[in-house]
Amino acid sequence: MNGSRKERNTNKKSHGRQNFIPAILKSVKTEPVKLALLILLVFQFGLMAHSNLTLIWKSIDCDLAKLFVHIAEVCKQKTLLLEGWDYLTTLEWDCSSLLAIPFYGVTHSITLSFGLANIIQMGCFLWLIFFLHRGEDSICPLLCINLLMIPYRTGMLDYYNMLFFGGGQYIIKVFLPLLLIGIILYMEAKSNDKQQRRSDIVIWILMAVFLGLLFLSAMSSGVYVTVCGIFPVFMVYIGYKFFKWEKISNSAVLLMICSGILALAGWRINVKLMGGALGNSMKLCSVHQLLDSISSCFFGIFELFGGATESFEIPVLSIAGIQIVAKSCLVLTILISGIISIARQIRKKGNLRSLLLLAVFLWNYFVLNTSFPRAGSMTYEYRYHLIGIVPLICAACSLWIEGIRKLHRRQQNCLYAAGLMAILFLCVTSYKNLYSQGELNPDLKELCAYVKEFDVDYIYMYNDIGSSEICRLILEEPYFMKDGVSTEGNDMECLCLLEEGVTYAYDYYNKYNDVPMQTENALVAVNEAQYLFGDSMEIAGYKLKKIHTVANWDIYCFE
Repeated sequence: MNGSRKERNTNKKSHGRQNFIPAILKSVKTEPVKLALLILLVFQFGLMAHSNLTLIWKSIDCDLAKLFVHIAEVCKQKTLLLEGWDYLTTLEWDCSSLLAIPFYGVTHSITLSFGLANIIQMGCFLWLIFFLHRGEDSICPLLCINLLMIPYRTGMLDYYNMLFFGGGQYIIKVFLPLLLIGIILYMEAKSNDKQQRRSDIVIWILMAVFLGLLFLSAMSSGVYVTVCGIFPVFMVYIGYKFFKWEKISNSAVLLMICSGILALAGWRINVKLMGGALGNSMKLCSVHQLLDSISSCFFGIFELFGGATESFEIPVLSIAGIQIVAKSCLVLTILISGIISIARQIRKKGNLRSLLLLAVFLWNYFVLNTSFPRAGSMTYEYRYHLIGIVPLICAACSLWIEGIRKLHRRQQNCLYAAGLMAILFLCVTSYKNLYSQGELNPDLKELCAYVKEFDVDYIYMYNDIGSSEICRLILEEPYFMKDGVSTEGNDMECLCLLEEGVTYAYDYYNKYNDVPMQTENALVAVNEAQYLFGDSMEIAGYKLKKIHTVANWDIYCFE
């Protein structure tokens, strides 16, 4: 145990200088678990990078297609704010999009550009986790980032896609509260060090980055991040300083004032540009919905990590069943650790880092329990938990390591070995699921390859808005491969055609919504799995004849 105490002291000195890698390498002989976690981290980062460079094009869904088409239009029009565009949920600036724009100018591939942007953002996120755990044993950030990088659940609006893959729509939303906590902890460490109370350029750079990202997020997504992620950090920090009767530094006061001003200004700009983001219009639960909302909110955390299923046919002892049970156990362990951390704070045995991390989770969880954000899920919009659950994982990792450090060395080694085996199981099975997923919508890619051979202005998808959004991207993407040959995007417009003979489009140019169809230089694609019209069909009094069938899609032209 004396050796462990000596190592902890050495680590604290190293962490104060942020020399994590040298500290890890020096302690490898006595704690090989750190080397194992470091190797696993490199392995996971490599898989994350590889998946972003190779799998995005195979994983196009309608939400991802809308985002990619939007950013492609931004690049073509050379303006962030597109005239006549129907902004439905957000301006889509606080994700991977802005980083992807310069890459798109070079590669001309929107999927490759977003993949490269995601890799850069993941690198920044990795740095942030280490920065957040300054002063702690290096095993804490290593364990934390390894847990966070596992693709627990993949798909539209799921964990991996929201943070590290595709559009990365939640990476900045999660990044901001963690960066703010890191800045506050950095300020506290400097204020307690009499030799380093002078102005530090690092803190001013970090504050500028935080304020810039906060303003960007407020302009894009309204008040959502400020209310659910930033507000609880500032309020709890003020309470912490008040009850200790300590003065808040001038830098922290300035940060609070600037954050409030920029968040308010960004929100007003958002309202002016798009009439308000969807997150601004969250509604409270009625008393009749409250119990159901509380239940859905709780089990939504399990859904987020793939620890719940709607299927009745998965055997418990199958790999899939064991994986779901393991993820459920992980979520339960994290939640129980949160409860223990709260109890420690009540007994005044916690620290400021844990207090601020817990504050984000508890406040976000409270907001989600009292609101009704269930538009697209049978149980819950579980991605909303990301702002709170990531800080909770950070707090839980610190609690686990602190508890393990109190045990005998052999006990520590047993727990480390068991923990590594559990993480490896989750990593291997989760990445296997990611890489074994089949290509989404291959029929639509085959259909688009066929219609590109026609000199037409419009391809209408009959009563199918999702397919029209995906085909719009496929027709735009210049690196779609057919028979090994790159085919350039063209000016063909792909729209959803309703049976009334008018088009339907949202998150796209307003001029294409609710307008009469064009009968010249136009084709109509009908999904034969849904409609069987035969050799001819009629839309709003116009007759069409079938000319071909491609990948279960019947192609019609106007007579």
